[in-house]
Amino acid sequence: MLITRRSDYAMRIIRVLRDYKVHNVREICDREDIPKAFAYKILRELEMSGLVRSERGNRGGYQMNKSLDELTLYDIVSITEGDVAILHCMKNACNKNTSDMPCKVHKEIARIQKILTDELRKKSIAEIMDQNALAE
Repeated sequence: MLITRRSDYAMRIIRVLRDYKVHNVREICDREDIPKAFAYKILRELEMSGLVRSERGNRGGYQMNKSLDELTLYDIVSITEGDVAILHCMKNACNKNTSDMPCKVHKEIARIQKILTDELRKKSIAEIMDQNALAE
């Protein structure tokens, strides 16, 4: 898994939308320094996943559709990257890692993959972004 700019931009978008208000794309892009073309694509992905919803019209834009208490970095990366496997052989059964000849490298990568996945799921976005900071 490679956490790309796409995931970074998605996290920045969530940072703007964390107040659950409607924000237009221009505002999101200006506040988080995201190119509009990227923002539209990522917002579409986030909308299709049910994370955000769009409002049409003059006062339209995007807003959170899911509680930040239920959302983790793992969720965002999964949506934007599609796969969180750090090595290709972690995605499917590895033909080099059989019960007759177990691959020690595969076993170690699987251990690291589990740690990474667990860490990405450990805290909610609300915890990471410290929702109390919104009251300030």
